[in-house]
Amino acid sequence: MKKISLLELVVQFVARFAAVSGVIALLIWITWVMLDIKNLQSGFTLP
Repeated sequence: MKKISLLELVVQFVARFAAVSGVIALLIWITWVMLDIKNLQSGFTLP
């Protein structure tokens, strides 16, 4: 196992957190849009 600095560890953690939160936000947005289409039949809308 190679030695990694604290900075690299922090950068990896932040990058992983950003990726995960981005995916979660995308899923929430898609769900919101689908519910919006089902309720309003108005096409794609931004929340």
